[in-house]
Amino acid sequence: MLRFSLPDSPPPAVGESCVHHQFRRASCRTCVRACPVEALAITPQGVSLAAEKCLGCGNCLYVCPTGAIVNLLPPQRYFRDHRLIAPLSVTPPTLNELLLWHAQYHIRGVEMVLDEHPRWGLAIAALNLTLRQLDEPCWQIFPSSEAFINASRRRLLSVRSDPKSAGRVQPAPLAAAFPGFTTFTPRLDPARCILCGACSRVCRQQALIQSEDAFHIDSQVCNGCEACHAVCPTDAINVICAVVKAEEISHPLQLAECQSCQRGFSSWDEDTLQCPICRQHHYGMR
Repeated sequence: MLRFSLPDSPPPAVGESCVHHQFRRASCRTCVRACPVEALAITPQGVSLAAEKCLGCGNCLYVCPTGAIVNLLPPQRYFRDHRLIAPLSVTPPTLNELLLWHAQYHIRGVEMVLDEHPRWGLAIAALNLTLRQLDEPCWQIFPSSEAFINASRRRLLSVRSDPKSAGRVQPAPLAAAFPGFTTFTPRLDPARCILCGACSRVCRQQALIQSEDAFHIDSQVCNGCEACHAVCPTDAINVICAVVKAEEISHPLQLAECQSCQRGFSSWDEDTLQCPICRQHHYGMR
């Protein structure tokens, strides 16, 4: 008798798009903080994922700014009448996942017995605090329909179960779901910044753009990867994590000529005499 076996699916892992695989000074730890079983850890080689510990809850999928988690499906959940319904997962969804259910499926509550799911209750409370900031309707907790009609009585009374649907929300930037708001705001300290342009070059979202006459910051498109902080040689830029209204800020720059190398460069003021490179390399060693 011939036997056939399907190949095992690859275990969940952290892909090369992780900022820790690209920048030695990367400070992002969102996936590590979101994992309820400590399956993710920061190592000298980057972020490691212990597949044998992974619950498949998908929390890391919704917080990773670069989509680096691979071989892991978003969790499937059930809903009816704009409500999430049983069976509910033991681990509650992250704030980001709940916000995407709100935006993608127009979910507005959860059917559950609060005493049986206290962690879900805390998650809904945190969600509602954020929804108020976003000027969105808050979620409600509804009593479970099964609490009123159990299975035997349902058969006796010939009451049909309400149809329910199953679905998954795909990880997506929250800024796209809630235009005008952002979760991450880059903050620049001009007193520290030497205008080397490193942050602008590594920002794939173009949240930071340095031109000859301005340094432009667009918090609407920032994904919170903190690559800018990882490459900044003077720690002049940080990313603040908080749900706020998105803003665009342009810092004006002055064009100047370096007295050492006679090359043009951008400066915060007209009194700067040397470009950033010559300020670091003395005695004409550029």
